[in-house]
Amino acid sequence: MNGGPVLLAKKAKNNVLSLNASFDYEDLIGEFTTNHLPDGNYKLTGLIYTQPRVPLTECETLANSIGLNSNWEQGKRDLRKLYLLNINEDKKNSEIKEIYSKLNEICTLLLNITPKSGKVWKLTTKDKIPSLKKLQDTPMPNCKPDKAEKCNYLKFCEKNGICVNSRIGFVKVKTDKLDEKSIKDFIDLFTPDFNGKVPTDFTELVLANQYMIEDFEDPPNKDKLKPKELREKIIKKGFINRILLIDKKEIVNKVEFKV
Repeated sequence: MNGGPVLLAKKAKNNVLSLNASFDYEDLIGEFTTNHLPDGNYKLTGLIYTQPRVPLTECETLANSIGLNSNWEQGKRDLRKLYLLNINEDKKNSEIKEIYSKLNEICTLLLNITPKSGKVWKLTTKDKIPSLKKLQDTPMPNCKPDKAEKCNYLKFCEKNGICVNSRIGFVKVKTDKLDEKSIKDFIDLFTPDFNGKVPTDFTELVLANQYMIEDFEDPPNKDKLKPKELREKIIKKGFINRILLIDKKEIVNKVEFKV
């Protein structure tokens, strides 16, 4: 079992959303943010990484088409198979939206969006892709009594073997006041498989994902691959436990996958 991403969403009475999540949710949070970012000027900083098995040339071509620089560098240590692009530019909201819409599918965008004025719609993301070891589930930490007493998710964590507070913190954003359509957009984007079970008047939502791998399938060209290539291209089959805690009510959805 591998630990999937965890999302914590809190909605204030004035419909301000605060999103806090782990790695692998930076794409959806970035998409939601840029789709609703108010008109204005923003500081865009951070890193864009290539993704495994996506050629650098493909990322370069798209990045160049939207005016980003071509100074890609090779990653170091455990990221040496990837390339990264440093970003430090002033952008309009429409330009940032274009970056996400064109690069989000083929690159990993670890970006920060800071408004030139005001404190809302500030998105922050850590600047390094976590190692596979850190992404895998680890034993539940033994919380000290005083810490456990203050944890709002203790029963949820103990039941599902997921420590919410230790998993979030990779990407964060706080919105301005949202209308009902924008709240509905959030629900549709993050919980499309829960079939309308998430009401727009929720106050707090935790969404955890557990990857359960049940079987492995050899790729079609197995005999032509080296052992290392075979390990990278072997097909994994299983399901994702999508565990939703919404205002203290828990709902579980099982989604099969093959990758």
